Amino acid sequence: MTKGANNLIVLIDAHFHPDALFSRQPDFSRSYKELGVAGLAYSHSIKNLEYCKKLMEGAGVCLFSMGIHPQLPIMDKASELEEACSKKWIHAIGECGFDFFNDQYGMARTKENENAQRLVFEYQLKLAAKYGLPIILHIRKAMDLVFEYLNSLSKLEAVIFHSWPGPINEAKAILKRSPNTLFSFGGSILNGNKKARGSAAELPVTAIVTETDAPYQPPREAPVPGARLLRTYSSQLDIRLTLDELSFLRNSEKALLEQQIEQNFIKVFGHAFL
Repeated sequence: MTKGANNLIVLIDAHFHPDALFSRQPDFSRSYKELGVAGLAYSHSIKNLEYCKKLMEGAGVCLFSMGIHPQLPIMDKASELEEACSKKWIHAIGECGFDFFNDQYGMARTKENENAQRLVFEYQLKLAAKYGLPIILHIRKAMDLVFEYLNSLSKLEAVIFHSWPGPINEAKAILKRSPNTLFSFGGSILNGNKKARGSAAELPVTAIVTETDAPYQPPREAPVPGARLLRTYSSQLDIRLTLDELSFLRNSEKALLEQQIEQNFIKVFGHAFL
């Protein structure tokens, strides 16, 4: 594993989707490299993992995760996920978790949907424990289930909440019981989520990382819900916007934030750079 331009990791993107981003910005890997990004790219199958790795060839530091997404909670790729873990093809499991945001994807919180999501989540939780891998969580309208599984999560290598949406009291309660946890911020604070912004302002700086969820969380011109979009997709260009917003919310020097966020990411994934 080699580092980015000038052997420096400048920016952290803890969660993005290279295949979907490529369809919107075919040259994204060039700006990824020029910015000096270190990222964690999501994939959902071995075939997709291979494709994402191909897209990121020559782009600098890119690690890979693979998981069964809660919006499609089926076990057809379960054996592939364990194969990827056992052969050390991936550096984390996920994104995985629970999503009962609305019925757009048939994800209303019915007993049937909850049981299906529990099944695939518990499988991935066991894999993370068995292979000593961090887990990337996608949680919407299911915070009660996070606390239900928190004892198991606290025993893992690390837990990263992708696009943390919750209030500071919940974040602090999680961190108290599971100090191996990082909270990832990007579009949620750029687009005016008050709860996320409150968490970003008050969490210990050692518990924060940045992400883009590219291309799925396009930034707005102002951190206000409903403000005009800067573009129709998110990209690694937004990491600096997120750092600016974090600096404002925390009344902290941007350079120091950037350095600490890099260290937070390396604390979890540094072995992969060797």
